[in-house]
Formats: sequence, structure tokens, C-alpha cells
Amino acid sequence: MKKNKFLSTDVCFLIASSSKKSYQQLSITYSAIEPPTWALLLAQSCRSVGFKVSIIDANAENLSNSEVLEKVDKINPRIICLVVYGQNVNAGTANMRGAVDITNFLKVNRISCPVAFIGSHVQALPTETLNNEKNIDIVFTNEGVYALRNLLKADNFSSQELKGIKGIAYRTGDKIKTNLPEKVVPTERMDTDLPGYAWDLLPYKDRPFDLYRSPMWHAEYDFEKRTPYA
Repeated sequence: MKKNKFLSTDVCFLIASSSKKSYQQLSITYSAIEPPTWALLLAQSCRSVGFKVSIIDANAENLSNSEVLEKVDKINPRIICLVVYGQNVNAGTANMRGAVDITNFLKVNRISCPVAFIGSHVQALPTETLNNEKNIDIVFTNEGVYALRNLLKADNFSSQELKGIKGIAYRTGDKIKTNLPEKVVPTERMDTDLPGYAWDLLPYKDRPFDLYRSPMWHAEYDFEKRTPYA
């Protein structure tokens, strides 16, 4: 997509929902809906250096694919970034189902911007992910803080521009290219390059955080009954 100076948003962070398929009826009132921690950190990091960002939390708002598409059309971002993490190590892979489903839907409906993925699954399997999921354009091969900032500096996300950005793998024609790794945020730069959370971008109904639910093992944890490995 050629850069359009009238676009209002550089990157839209999209949190897809896998809960309906994973938990069925339990997803309505019981299963956890956690704030998208890494999306909030990345959003604040990007806007701290001047980029315009937005968040669509389809999981918290229980949005249909069509409703997500409507929001994307309204936001009109230069790039969509699906943040696919979970609070447990293996949750990133489980959450890929919903992320891939919404990506396929958006592409079928011919959105005009590229789609990137950040998350534990694509970090572990960047080439395999791009080979298997043809509608994903770019994946980040580590936490994505610096790679995303550099990506957003690109004019049109062409292969010529992408080849010089560390920390990503991407599709060019029928080939998958994996660039050199990007550094992670060093300890001494944490407060500068990860300056907190973009809490104000989260959706809510009547009051902040009212769309989110704690996991039961967090909310009702009994320290007297903990195991040695809890």
C-alpha cells in the first residue's frame, strides 16, 4: 500500500478472540479476558516517538469479524499488527487460531494495508508461519519494540524497504525472507523505550476495565494451599 498522507493511524494493534472456539459457552461469562499487556506496551512505545496508534480488542468487546472489519475501515491504518500472546508460555500458540481467522477474513475483504504478527508462536516459527498462513505479510522474530518502530518509518512496506529492517521475516512473491535479528530493549533503556502502558486505548462499556475478567486461579488464589511449584 502506498503511503497516504491523509491516513490518521500508523499502526492498529488488533487482539483477536479465540475464546469462543476454545471455551464454547464458558467464554460468555466465565473464561478470563485479560488486558493485552504487550499490545499496550508496544502502543505506548510507538506513540512515545511520534507514531499514531490504536487498539482493537476484539476479545474484550466480543466483536464479530464483520465488526472488526468495520472498525479497521474507520481507523484506516497503514499497517495492522496482531499481537498474539497469553499469560502462559503456550498460550500464544492457542491464540493463533483466532488471529489467523480474522486475518483471513480481512484479506478476503480486501483491506488495503499489510498484516503483521507479533507473538511467542511466530517468534519460534517465523518461516513455518509465513509458509502456512499466506495472508500474513510480516512476522516479528523477537519482542518487536525496535523492529516495529523501524517498520513504521517505511513509506510503503515494499520489499526494498523491508530487507533493511532487522528483526522481521516477510513474504516477497513466493519467497520467505528472514532478516538479521534486532536487539532487545536493554535494562538501562526500559523506562525510555518501554515507557508504560497505553491504558487509555482500551475499550470499556461503563467504566475502565469492566470488559475484562481475571482468571479464576488468579482471583481466588489461596496461598495456604499452594504447591511447591505454584
